[in-house]
Amino acid sequence: MRLVLVTPPALEPLSAADLKSRLNIGSEMADEIADALIKAARQMIDGRDGWLGRAFITQTWQGSLDGFPCSYIRIPVPPLQDVSVVRYVDSAGTQQELDSSDYQIVQGAAPYIVPAFGRSWPATRCAADAVMIEFVAGYGDNPEDVPEPIRSAIALQASALRSLTERNLFLSQDTVDGIGTKQYIVGGNAGAAIDAAVAALLSTYRVFA
Repeated sequence: MRLVLVTPPALEPLSAADLKSRLNIGSEMADEIADALIKAARQMIDGRDGWLGRAFITQTWQGSLDGFPCSYIRIPVPPLQDVSVVRYVDSAGTQQELDSSDYQIVQGAAPYIVPAFGRSWPATRCAADAVMIEFVAGYGDNPEDVPEPIRSAIALQASALRSLTERNLFLSQDTVDGIGTKQYIVGGNAGAAIDAAVAALLSTYRVFA
C-alpha cells in the first residue's frame, strides 16, 4: 500500500516542560530547542517512515492500491482508530465510495478490513491507485495517550541529540588550567548505552510488515 500523510499529529508526545523535567534541565535550554529535539526524536520512530512503523498522536493517512486484493486489506501504521472512507474506480472509470456496511474493520496488533459477511470487493478498473483508503491512526489526541515506554524513549533520544552539541560529549575527564578537573559519569560509550536503552524501551512496539 502506498501511503500519504494527510493530517499530521497536532501535538508531540512530550512538551518542552515534560522533556526538561525528565532530564532535569532548567532554563539553560530554550523551549524552542527542546521542541525541536522532541520533534526530531519522534520523527525517527513515528509514522510510516519511523523505526516503529506505528502512529503516536492522532493522524490521518491515505493509502492507495491498484485494485482490491483477494481477501483482506491490511492497514499499516497502527494503532487504527477508524477507517474514514474507501473509494474505488469502477470498471467504467467512475469513482465510487464503498458504503461502510460493505466492509468490516478488524482491530488488533495488525488491523485490517475485509468484506462484510455475504459481500465481496467490487470490480475495479485496471489502473494505478484504483482503490483509495483514508484512515485515522494513533493512540489518541493527547500526549498521555502514548505508552510511557515510547515517551521515555523519545526523551532519551532527545537527550542524545542534545549531547551531540555538547563540547565534551566523549570525554570521561576534562582538565581546565587554573580551574581544576571535571569528572564525567559516562565516557565514550554514552551513545551506545543510550541507543541500547531506547531499543529496549521500543522493542515490543515495533511493527514488522
